[in-house]
Amino acid sequence: MPEPATGPPRDLVVALAQIPARPAWADDGAVEANTKTVRSLYEMHADETDLLVFPELALTGYIPLKGYDQRRKRTLSSAAEAATGSSLPGLLEATKGRRSVMVVGLMEPAAMRHEFYNSVAVLDDGRIAAVYRKIHLPVEENHYFMPGDEVVLAQTRAGLIAPMICYDLLFPEVTRIAALGGAEIIVMVSTWLDIAHLRRLGEVLPVARALESHAHVLFVNGVGDLEARGHRFSLYGGSRAVTATGEVVAVADGSEGVVVANLPGADLDAASEVFPVMRDRRPELYRPLTDPASTFASLKTDPADD
Repeated sequence: MPEPATGPPRDLVVALAQIPARPAWADDGAVEANTKTVRSLYEMHADETDLLVFPELALTGYIPLKGYDQRRKRTLSSAAEAATGSSLPGLLEATKGRRSVMVVGLMEPAAMRHEFYNSVAVLDDGRIAAVYRKIHLPVEENHYFMPGDEVVLAQTRAGLIAPMICYDLLFPEVTRIAALGGAEIIVMVSTWLDIAHLRRLGEVLPVARALESHAHVLFVNGVGDLEARGHRFSLYGGSRAVTATGEVVAVADGSEGVVVANLPGADLDAASEVFPVMRDRRPELYRPLTDPASTFASLKTDPADD
């Protein structure tokens, strides 16, 4: 992991680009159209912000929630190649000499033919600072994506960024690893449907992750509609910026648009003043989290097993 930058943390201006993404599995022109939207919004805000974040799979759109379909998977494999082969170079060029770091979601080809990742790229002044591949894949995504296997930190002009994707938000282990690496900003891009419990998670977990990680958290959700097994669902938006002290400084509604927020650098230092959790950790006791041979693995949960 990269070394944290030296010197006191500075205040940041961040932008959350809450946009719909046309699905490449159903629209041959989706990748090109989505890329134009991303680039246009970036160029509008690139000199007034330090960091501009787009939702999960912003360049390619989401998968078809209709069960596994080999034909659609091959279509998406081609979309992944287009996103990395033509879209990403153009977006890299757009960031050269501009103030703002871009974080954007896309499908990324894997080494195996017709396999790809749910990824997010961090672009900084014409270079790829990092690419993160989604580690935790919920049902349906398992049919299409390869899982990532590494928590990533990107050293950028905006600070040390830990990009993550959607379902990863429910796993505090991921953000804790990033925090131990010195992450200053946890960027969580998402495609969450307008379902009550997902709304609650999107409201509560960014604050929890900020407080327990002593890092700013940006949660950027999409908007628009998705088709799931013959039904139409809306993405609820609700993107938000949370400082390292747990203060929600910006919240988007359910419409398309860009929300701008200020993240005080002083909050990164103030976050540990109440509970210095990084200092007080006792990792020697946490082995049951990763050791399948621990005593917890053998506990009986069904009385019928007695």
